[in-house]
Amino acid sequence: MSGPRTVEPADPAKKTSDIVSATSDEATVQMDQLDDQCFWNDESFAQGAQISVDGKCYTCSFGRWMPDEDD
Repeated sequence: MSGPRTVEPADPAKKTSDIVSATSDEATVQMDQLDDQCFWNDESFAQGAQISVDGKCYTCSFGRWMPDEDD
């Protein structure tokens, strides 16, 4: 398995999915809100995809970016 894909910082003019922490209330996903893809600067990423931006890694989880625990 390859490492996270390096991406540019989020551009506010482009579609980027929310970043939430594992302890955030927003981390709870309702079944009717499930989305199996995330966006970063208008680019679509599949469920489980990993990205790296500014030295931090994130994983696509149900339409939201979750920071990796190790960062």
